[in-house]
Amino acid sequence: MLFKKSGYYFVALLILAVIGFWESYFSMPFGGIDHYVHIHAIAMLLWIGMLITQAFLIRHQKRSLHRMFGKFSYALVPVIVVSLVLLAHNQITIHDYGISYTRLYILFLQLSLLTIFVITYVLAIIYRKSPSQHARYMISTSLTLIDPAVARIPLNLPTLPFSYQVLTFALTDIILFILIIIERKQTKGREVFPIVLAVFLFFQALNLTWTDSIIWDNFSLWFANLPLT
Repeated sequence: MLFKKSGYYFVALLILAVIGFWESYFSMPFGGIDHYVHIHAIAMLLWIGMLITQAFLIRHQKRSLHRMFGKFSYALVPVIVVSLVLLAHNQITIHDYGISYTRLYILFLQLSLLTIFVITYVLAIIYRKSPSQHARYMISTSLTLIDPAVARIPLNLPTLPFSYQVLTFALTDIILFILIIIERKQTKGREVFPIVLAVFLFFQALNLTWTDSIIWDNFSLWFANLPLT
């Protein structure tokens, strides 16, 4: 499968992110929003912008520029990691009883998606000399943005017999499953999306079952007490 149109998919992802974060961020960028939010938002917008730029450079055979702009990621990814860790830390409030379950859950969601992002990015860099694998792992980094964006869209769904989180997780998994089906006859790189799907499913299962464990509770309290923000 060739990804000549992936730039358009990334543009669609940017639109989805703007829609999802419109009410909580884009509609009031200077309305008393914490600077940790700004830093992380700017970093992620730069990442989506880089994905769009890189995709169109490859589409138009500008490989030397593609490699040059790709080196920007070596600086941007650490900023993304640090900005999300600081944002997650800043959002935690320690009560007399510890940390609220909602915050325990969100903290795991933040850190697990960040972990998936780092895993897929590192694999993309490891396979940077293999276009078929490199492109697919880079595309996979963008899939970590689907849940945060979709979860914030006011869909006004009726009461569901299961967690709304299952829907946002399932959307990412369905996209990966469709990519796997489409690529079933490819000879190069078709192992990437099954690997990424397995990684997503692993962390999603933990997110839905492990966030109320004493182990995660202790880790979160330790993390919250670090002098980071």
